[in-house]
Amino acid sequence: MSRDDRGGFTLVELLVVIAIIGILIALLLPAVQAARESARRSECSNHLKQLGLALHNYAGTYSDALPPGSPDPLRHGLFTALLPYLEQTAVHDQVKLDGNTHDDPMRYTAIPVYTCPSFPGPIVITDKTLEPYQLGAMTHYQGVGGALRGSLLEMIPSGDGDLPNNGVFGFQQYLRLAQVGDGTSNTLAMGEFVHRDLIDGKFARPPGNVRPWILGCNAASGSYAFKVVEHPPNIRLDRITDGIPFNHLPFGSYHPGGAQFLLLDGSIHFITDGVDFDTYQSLATRNGNEPATLPQ
Repeated sequence: MSRDDRGGFTLVELLVVIAIIGILIALLLPAVQAARESARRSECSNHLKQLGLALHNYAGTYSDALPPGSPDPLRHGLFTALLPYLEQTAVHDQVKLDGNTHDDPMRYTAIPVYTCPSFPGPIVITDKTLEPYQLGAMTHYQGVGGALRGSLLEMIPSGDGDLPNNGVFGFQQYLRLAQVGDGTSNTLAMGEFVHRDLIDGKFARPPGNVRPWILGCNAASGSYAFKVVEHPPNIRLDRITDGIPFNHLPFGSYHPGGAQFLLLDGSIHFITDGVDFDTYQSLATRNGNEPATLPQ
């Protein structure tokens, strides 16, 4: 066979094949990423469902009462109280329930059900150059502590900031399910929280304002275990520049377009960034008597 009769690719043909492969990858990559995010969102939803079941099991143990958002400043919050109902009794038994959370080594124990798989940042933070309240294993969920609007606002003592007394969770608030006048299917219990401050027009890198699950309430900064609905989900805010207390920061997530929430009846709903704000705030209160329902 002569040299001229041999088969093979020319440089142009090779470049065409490479270009076609590149186009196929570009077309398939978004679909692959979307499928992965769908799986992560589904896992996140399952975590919230487990938290809902834990809340009801806790209430079944304590005469229909839910855990407080935080019983005392610098003490543990509702996520510590739920540990025995999430197959984490061994962790709960080692927590120093009568001590300051900043000194508790169990704060570095990661609890998978408290995290969202879409969160791109570290789950456990050990950098001792940071403030004590930033160190430990994170939670990406927060209790819903009501809504701040008009005459609904009530000031609590102890200097914890402006916290309404109209949601499922509050400071030293032991709520019974029977006290939820709006009904458990119309009342938000928990939601995703992954807020990052907006600095020079850009979001800070994660973990941002995410805090350890072991924390409850800090008398100087507000609540670390529950949040007030004062802003739409995922809104861009900087707590320093805008002067926003920690417990007033918005709920949000790394899922595109909104965040997932647990209703007190145990159901999970994805609330979009563009949700009707009156409806959103109405769902955050327990006895507002508002005809609020989530869109299907």
